[in-house]
Amino acid sequence: MFNFIFTADKASKKPLYEQLYSYVADEIKNKNIKENERMPSKKALAKYLGISVNTVETAYSILVQEGYLRAVARSGFYVCKVDIPVGDRNFEYEEEQDSVTAYKADFKTNKVDINSFPYSTWIKLSKEVMYSTPEYLNSGNVKGDYELRESIAKYLHEFRGVKCSPLQIVVGAGIEYLTMLLTELFDRDKVFAVENPGYKKISAILRNNNRKINYIDVDENGLCTDCLKQTDSDIVYVTPSHQFPTGAVMPVWRRMELLSWAEEGEDRYIIEDDYNSEFNFSIKPVPAMQGLASSDKVVYLSTFSRVLAPSIRIAYMVLPKKLLEKFDKHFGTYSSTVPRFEQHTLNKFISGGYYSRHLSRVKNIYKKRRDKIIQSLGNADISGERVGLHIVVKTDKAKEIIEYALKCDVKLYDMDDYYMTENKKSNSIIIGYAGAEDDDIELLKSIFDKFI
Repeated sequence: MFNFIFTADKASKKPLYEQLYSYVADEIKNKNIKENERMPSKKALAKYLGISVNTVETAYSILVQEGYLRAVARSGFYVCKVDIPVGDRNFEYEEEQDSVTAYKADFKTNKVDINSFPYSTWIKLSKEVMYSTPEYLNSGNVKGDYELRESIAKYLHEFRGVKCSPLQIVVGAGIEYLTMLLTELFDRDKVFAVENPGYKKISAILRNNNRKINYIDVDENGLCTDCLKQTDSDIVYVTPSHQFPTGAVMPVWRRMELLSWAEEGEDRYIIEDDYNSEFNFSIKPVPAMQGLASSDKVVYLSTFSRVLAPSIRIAYMVLPKKLLEKFDKHFGTYSSTVPRFEQHTLNKFISGGYYSRHLSRVKNIYKKRRDKIIQSLGNADISGERVGLHIVVKTDKAKEIIEYALKCDVKLYDMDDYYMTENKKSNSIIIGYAGAEDDDIELLKSIFDKFI
């Protein structure tokens, strides 16, 4: 009974009662102490081990609570039946750092100029919100606080021609999150169409949701509506203002064709991802399809991440009435994924005129940077430069250039990687320039000088 080989580890940070508890629990699990065996009394065990009765009492109490022992009045403590599943318990989790490769220059499409972020203004507004309204520590509306949605509705009407009420707007932590919610609003038998090439994260979300997907080819005017009409698609996801990754801008006549397609079916919808529409450098922006539509068939999606910073995960969608009712039914009990302090900081940033001034400033910065990049590429065949923050270089030597750039510790991107189907040879390189420094542009020039 008293063959306890228990030795307290004085160097351990664990208290003595926890060490004793762990020892007895392991002995029971390993069947070294048998089922229904009577344990020593608290006083007896304390005397045997040379520890206090309180220490034994605490350890026994935990063992009883967790079901290793049962206490019988005026009799003592007895071992309970504990069956351990058979299996290999010698598993280990290896600690690994996130594998992010650092390059001398990385021309990713989702970078911004971090030096242009309005730090002082954002900090000032954040402090005002935090100190003046501590109740924002409590949870708010699942769609986002009304004040921010009201500012977004006003901004969209003035700058993108979107017709909506603040009540139609849902604020969430990024386009991907909102797309996941949106997917759930459509019946399981509905078929989705996406652009090919296109934004692969959207296809991944749809696949993870077990949705059928049709991949629709893209031409110089964006998604091909004739190709779409040949499929059984019900919902189409498009980036008409700046098709990703080709950079094509969908003209009004094709937007009207797409709207006509949607109106021909009762349950057809267009998901309009209007990313990068703010960065229009050489032409008058084409109004959003949502504002052009004569019926309630367009879901409008956009984000503030491109203008402010990728880590500020505040995006929004404008839902048609029928889908809004479904959202309230499905997600009415959810909580907003964007902290209220951030929502109200952004609201002050927009309503105070800071957002429009910041946008104007960074547009000038990006336009100069784009022009410098284009100049550095000499006679290269360039497209997609009118809108957005990346350009496309078409060349038969695309793969050679990308491979050589990598040897120079410079990361360029192959358009072929954005196709959803096989056997596509785009011969095109994607170059994001928003985060490029002067030294990066010089490196880029030296690489292209060897080939073009």
